[in-house]
Amino acid sequence: MRTKLHLNPSKKYLLACSFGPDSMALLSLLIKGKYDFSVAHVNYGLRPEAKSETKQLAEFCEYYKIPLHIHEVKEKISSNVEEKCREIRYQFFSDLCNILKTDFVLVGHHEDDVLETFIMQKKRKNLVNYYGIKKESIVKGVKIIRPLLNYRKIDLTNYCLENDIPFAVDSTNLTNQYYRNLIRHEIVEKMNDMERDALLNEMQVKNTELAALKKKVEVDLANRCDFLKNLDNLELAYSLAFLGRKVKPDFEISFSCVQQIRKCLESEKPNIEMKVNGLLFKKTYGVCCFTLTILPSDYHFLMESPSLLDTPFFFADFRKEYSNRKIKIEDFPIEIRNPNKDDETYIKGYKVKIRRLFIDWKMPIDLRSRWPVIVNKDGMVIYVPRYRIDFSPTKNENFYVK
Repeated sequence: MRTKLHLNPSKKYLLACSFGPDSMALLSLLIKGKYDFSVAHVNYGLRPEAKSETKQLAEFCEYYKIPLHIHEVKEKISSNVEEKCREIRYQFFSDLCNILKTDFVLVGHHEDDVLETFIMQKKRKNLVNYYGIKKESIVKGVKIIRPLLNYRKIDLTNYCLENDIPFAVDSTNLTNQYYRNLIRHEIVEKMNDMERDALLNEMQVKNTELAALKKKVEVDLANRCDFLKNLDNLELAYSLAFLGRKVKPDFEISFSCVQQIRKCLESEKPNIEMKVNGLLFKKTYGVCCFTLTILPSDYHFLMESPSLLDTPFFFADFRKEYSNRKIKIEDFPIEIRNPNKDDETYIKGYKVKIRRLFIDWKMPIDLRSRWPVIVNKDGMVIYVPRYRIDFSPTKNENFYVK
């Protein structure tokens, strides 16, 4: 087995170590390579033997003078075990990296894990961001490297045995309690070399095809209805996932939701909204996007005299200039609030319903309930900021909507 890791020797690493043969082999290789690293270990308290494993790891690290950081989980984990354990350990890694100023977290995923993941992806037929496991990724802001993806599990286990590296086999991995274990025991462990290579080659081809597809759909035009309508279902799914991940990095979308969104795209209605997996999909006059589902809220702010207001809804600095917002000194105190249903204002001498202005401006529906208006001391709406889809404030703006 190759014993040289091709890692940058000038970087600082944190090894995620479970005391299994994979992470213990990686720990040994890091020691041999004289890398600058420390070890992170989580004891979830789910197995009787976990305390003994933590103790053995501590003794090993102490012998080699490797800094070890242990997180003992106090809370009882009874449901969604795999998901909650993953959340706990990566939060622990993230916190440690901030404290230790670590460059990368190293994880002991290997070739068998890659094959298992690929088989599960094919069976589930979900939208895939990458087939198999990426060598590098980012989780909770932490840069993850997986140096062992070209190593087989059996080779890592044999390496530990041949070099007297202690390790333990997680008893839960020996059963078919979890779906991944079933794939491992019934498929991957029974594959010969030719079958493994064929599956890895298939995965490589699929990733090449996927990269080409994503290059086509992950573009600036992805928020345009006309562009999206001309995509086939698979292309549309990836384009929507691309839009959603701008707001929520782990956003996923089902093919049934893709079909519902296609109906929205083809509808003649200019404004449509629908909830999709924790986000709000919005179609507004030919432009599409995902946003967080924030409920509209009423607000009002009183400005007694020309001053500064910086709120979650708008920014106003009238300390020097305010006449450009149709405000006179005699209008103070002014109120800045979201619009009421029957609000009116004067445009070129004509009284106009504010909701009519919003329609003419093609303002997205969700903005209409929280768009600020400025009201003078007599209760008259004297200023409504113009909506522009491509507006971005400059340093000199004395009033803008957030």
